[in-house]
Amino acid sequence: MLHTRSRTSLIQRLSSSIWALFLALLLLLSALGYLAMRLAADRFVPVVAQHTVKLRANASEGLFLQAEQSVGRLQQELLWRLDHADRDASLARFDELFARSADGLWRLRPERVAPDRAPTLYLHQPEQGLDASARLRAVASYDLLREQGPALVPPFFSAYMDFVEDGLMVYARGVDWGAGADASATNSGYPTMLGSDPRRNPQRRVFWTPVYFDRQADTWMVSVIKPLDWQGRWAGTLGHDVSIQTLIDRIADGGEGDGVQLIMSADGDLIAHPQLRQRIAAADGQLKLSSLGDPLLEQVHGMIAATGRDSGAGRTPDGSHWVAWARIHGPGWYQIHLMPQSRINHLLMWGLVALAGLGVIALLPAMWLLRRRVHQLVTVPLQRLTQAVDEFGQGNQPRPIAMRSEDELGRLAGAFDAMVAELVQQHGLQLAQARELQAEVDERRRFMTHLEEERARLLALLGAMDLGILFVSAEDRVTYCNAAFLAMWSIPREVELVGGGTRDVLRVARSEMADPDGVLRRYEQASSRPDAPSHQEIVLRDGRIVLHYAYPVCDAQGRHIGRLWVQEDVTQARRSAQQLVYLAEHDALTGLYNRRRFEDELARLFGDGAPAQLSLLFFDLDEFKYINDTFGHRAGDEVLNRVAIEARTLVPGEEALFRLGGDEFAVLMPEASPEEAQRLAEAIVRRVSQTPLSLHEQTVRLTTSLGIAHYPTHADNPEDLVAHADTAMYQAKQVGKGRWSVYSPGNDTGKLMVERLAWNDRIARALENDLLRLHFQGVYHAGSGGLAHLEALVRIEDEANPGRLIMPGQFIGHAEKGGKILEIDRWVVRRSIQLLAEHPRLPAIAVNLSGRSFDDPELPAYIAAELRRQQVAPRRLLVELTETSAVSDMCDAARFIAALRDTGCSICLDDFGTGFSSFAYLKNLRADVLKIDGMFIRDLPSERGNQAFVRAIIEVARGMGKLTVAEFVEDGTTLVMLREMGVDMVQGYFLDRPVADHPALRDA
Repeated sequence: MLHTRSRTSLIQRLSSSIWALFLALLLLLSALGYLAMRLAADRFVPVVAQHTVKLRANASEGLFLQAEQSVGRLQQELLWRLDHADRDASLARFDELFARSADGLWRLRPERVAPDRAPTLYLHQPEQGLDASARLRAVASYDLLREQGPALVPPFFSAYMDFVEDGLMVYARGVDWGAGADASATNSGYPTMLGSDPRRNPQRRVFWTPVYFDRQADTWMVSVIKPLDWQGRWAGTLGHDVSIQTLIDRIADGGEGDGVQLIMSADGDLIAHPQLRQRIAAADGQLKLSSLGDPLLEQVHGMIAATGRDSGAGRTPDGSHWVAWARIHGPGWYQIHLMPQSRINHLLMWGLVALAGLGVIALLPAMWLLRRRVHQLVTVPLQRLTQAVDEFGQGNQPRPIAMRSEDELGRLAGAFDAMVAELVQQHGLQLAQARELQAEVDERRRFMTHLEEERARLLALLGAMDLGILFVSAEDRVTYCNAAFLAMWSIPREVELVGGGTRDVLRVARSEMADPDGVLRRYEQASSRPDAPSHQEIVLRDGRIVLHYAYPVCDAQGRHIGRLWVQEDVTQARRSAQQLVYLAEHDALTGLYNRRRFEDELARLFGDGAPAQLSLLFFDLDEFKYINDTFGHRAGDEVLNRVAIEARTLVPGEEALFRLGGDEFAVLMPEASPEEAQRLAEAIVRRVSQTPLSLHEQTVRLTTSLGIAHYPTHADNPEDLVAHADTAMYQAKQVGKGRWSVYSPGNDTGKLMVERLAWNDRIARALENDLLRLHFQGVYHAGSGGLAHLEALVRIEDEANPGRLIMPGQFIGHAEKGGKILEIDRWVVRRSIQLLAEHPRLPAIAVNLSGRSFDDPELPAYIAAELRRQQVAPRRLLVELTETSAVSDMCDAARFIAALRDTGCSICLDDFGTGFSSFAYLKNLRADVLKIDGMFIRDLPSERGNQAFVRAIIEVARGMGKLTVAEFVEDGTTLVMLREMGVDMVQGYFLDRPVADHPALRDA
């Protein structure tokens, strides 16, 4: 019974398996065939479609490319003719060819009109009249289009030239454009002119206009335009009108069997579509996709824009269509072919039916598979079972038979597989443990490699540092020393410090120390607390200064493992600081104490209580301005240096000689009586008058006027003492110069007041009669040499001598004292903004505002209103404020600058660096530009102190994000040095001098 059931079971299973195999093979064949056809379609459909659309695009773009080449050639030919034309002959020929009609338009004379052979013209008459440039272009373009127009039309519909003066020279066979135009005809708003405007087309490229319908030609057209620039300005355009009617008709006649053909612009406008011809025509030839709401076309445009390629193919994101496109060069359109995916699917279904039929026929030999099935059910399982038993008997890991049948062979194989599964499980556990162990080993290896890399990077970093680095272990042993440490202590490289103790290091370096015992004593004190940081300053025998720092080093658990020594050579930094302090208190030109040191010294003398007595001498050089104006500032500097040297020899050691600025000097004599001051005054006046000065091979002798004020005789406070010494100096000038005078209270206002009132009246008349003039000096980029901006400098035209200018040094001081400076400032601001409005391409203009401007809180609002009224961008106006005036009242200056910044104008601090506190003021005075005081720029190549200070200003400005300007650049050597220092802008006589008619005004 068991045997019979087994045979019956095997036979039934065998029969069922055969029929199941038939069905499975048929389904598998159909599925694989369909998949193959699908893959083939996905691969070849886009290739074929892309190739087809490329051929159509190439066929369409030939005329466009020919048009681009033609307008380029016409432009070159026209420019050649204009450049080589006989001006007088051409102007005479203009009068022969053209005449002005009654409606005001210029046209061809009636006897010259021949539309079949020559171009026609209409041209408006500008208000200032038709200039020679327009006449020359009219003659040259007429001859050019008359000669070449008949050969260009066809293939193009027309060839023409637009005039910026609002006119058109055009050749279109048989069409008289000039006669068709009336007084209202214009081309100023046409796309041809708008696209050629330099502001819209600075690269002067060839471009294509939008599609338009020409009613006179009854056809759709597009124009190719080439801008025409002649004699440094825009003169017009050259162009062709190209008919695209044939292209549109070819798209409309395309059949729908293979999909839809269309043309789309790069911006997503439909140019041609077989189903949308009327809507495209209603949209003037370019239909916006946004107006259609067609998701398919929007997907197509998105695919083209996303790829950024001239040609391509692919399926739309929703999978409904295949898209192929190719760029039509010239107007930049795209030839597009759309094929529905449903069409492809329909063809694939028919292929699947055919493939299934072939599969049925192919299954006829399937009976042969019966024998194969018996082989699989009986022979193969027995072979697999035998092989597995043999492998198990040989001690190898057997593979499971994995039979799922319920017959005898299946049950036997199942029992064997259970045994195999248990063995596999045990083997898997062993493998997992081995992998975990290997992973741990690999992780440790990677960690060690990372540590080695970090150590290598750390050693490279420490070796490249300028600081001396030394690591000391907890046992006071050196574990690392870099090259900078050895070089700092002049220790040869062959001396091995690593492994030795720190005292060995100190013993080797002892010979370099100025006080080795003191260094060792402080080291011992610091070593008593190894867990605390310490530092000391070490002076070397050669004068160098080394700062020594020692820091404790702890591991991750906080245990002390050693100390880190860091040593820095600060010798150069200390010297630079000392140099800056010297520059802050000394005059850069003469080396004397400066005004800041004078004020500090005067405050010190009166700070702890008034002295018993004190004498103050003020003196300047008579007619010193004549030296500067006649021999130049460099000669003036030589005179000041010589006077400083002579005066220094006369001033006793306990007194101090100061240069307050310009040609003004002061002598402060603590505890000096009036008689002692008078003796020194007499010596100074005599020495200056007896000192010969050689200027430009001429011997000159100057005189000085000196004033004396004594405390407490003439003043009871330092301010009055300074004022009375200054007044005494002017009293000396009034009595004949070359003299000295003791302050006289009754004689300090007469002539000065008369002179001040006279200047006030003179300045008032200049403001009323518009006698103020602006001159401009260029400020240039130091690197490129290009013009950065202009500085406006005010002058007054002499009312008594027209044409003669009064320099600001003669009237600014009086204007400030009389209050007229506020009106001058407003005039300069108003006139500068007016010039910026008149010259849109002019760079920024810098205007100088006086210190009295802080007394005019309405000035920032006035500047903002003028900028708005004249429609000038605020960034084009740069406002300059002198540092000394800004610092004199920090609060008012900060508020004033904040108000100016609210207008959008840039702020410049002029004469920056006159005080050592200048750097500190930058935090409060939010300036954009720093103009370095000219006293640091003069003699820059020969003055190392000035070089250090200028370099410091540039570095600090760059670090704070500010620009720098160097003024008084008077030679090439100074310019080169400033460029190397990194200054942003330069200004001075070496580059250009102030003039009223600056070239930048003419070119703007």
